[in-house]
Amino acid sequence: MLEIALAAFFVTAALVAISGRSTSAMEVAAPDIAFHGDGTDLPCPWCRAQTSEHDDHCPSCGQRFG
Repeated sequence: MLEIALAAFFVTAALVAISGRSTSAMEVAAPDIAFHGDGTDLPCPWCRAQTSEHDDHCPSCGQRFG
């Protein structure tokens, strides 16, 4: 009976230790993007250059938006 209790304790401890190591998608850090001005400037998703909300392409790398 004691062996079953010890085995259950060790299995529980192992499961707790393993579950503490996993990382979820929510824990992944987002890149640091500094927004300046009145908030209408958005970074280019490809090169992270500042763009205007009304741009149809990035002035820095030339990638087309939308």
